[in-house]
Amino acid sequence: MVEMTVFTATYNRKEKLRRAYKSLQGQSCKNFEWLIIDDGSTDGTQELISEFIESADFEIRYFWKENGGRHTAVNYSYKYLRTPYVITLDSDDELVADAIEKAIRIWHSLPVDVYDKTWCVSGREIDINGNMVGQPYPDGINELAPKEKRKQFLRCEGEKHCCRKVSVLVQYPFPVYPDTKFVSENTVWELINKSYDQFYVNEVFGIYHEDSSDSLSKRTHHYKSFYYAGLFYVNEMFNEFFINKTTRKYIVNVSRCALLTGVRYMTVMSSINKWYKRILVTFGYPISGLWVLLHPDRITRQ
Repeated sequence: MVEMTVFTATYNRKEKLRRAYKSLQGQSCKNFEWLIIDDGSTDGTQELISEFIESADFEIRYFWKENGGRHTAVNYSYKYLRTPYVITLDSDDELVADAIEKAIRIWHSLPVDVYDKTWCVSGREIDINGNMVGQPYPDGINELAPKEKRKQFLRCEGEKHCCRKVSVLVQYPFPVYPDTKFVSENTVWELINKSYDQFYVNEVFGIYHEDSSDSLSKRTHHYKSFYYAGLFYVNEMFNEFFINKTTRKYIVNVSRCALLTGVRYMTVMSSINKWYKRILVTFGYPISGLWVLLHPDRITRQ
């Protein structure tokens, strides 16, 4: 039985997909299949994948859907996941040669009690020069008490590469909004983290490339999307105010993104679930208003 799905969401990435494919051809362990969800490409991606299917020594499953944004491609993939684990491969990145082998080995090594409460093995990435990306996980992090473990994790900034348990992942589809095609992945990952643990390793899974400006997975200034992310952090992650700088950042960012996208103040207030949070967000409006005055070109009406 194949144990791993390598999942790729793609949109008009024909020229970059060869790099991802080559990294899968070079895997030391072929106990995986490649699931590609094409989010409406018009650049000949389907024909390229047909070439891959003819030459690959592993199974490739390809599905095309109407364009809706990366998060809808992720949701679409859930009905096609048929392995215990899934590791993401962005359409313009690579996996290191032993990524699949290491990920499966780590899952198999977990004690039953740890395995049952773990939804994600979080590993590392390197850049194209072989340099580690981001901060390493400290020794012994997985043995810490939950609160201290969370604090240590939040200090380890930078890109990470995760292998997730399918049985848990599919229970948490991404929200879909009518006015944006970009949804921050962290809002879903953090929701799962409230009920399940991650297991942290400094093993390298991926090679991170920054040579593309329109990748589905790279961060861009989608202010309406950040508005929704801000509401999530204010409503769901406020208990981490003192340890999570992302939560603190969004106290101001909610008002800034609301102003930039034309969301009315009363709409913002009605979307926040506690009175004291509304007060804190209100205090952010003067700062946000000044920022908007200094960047009038950023304003959009949605």
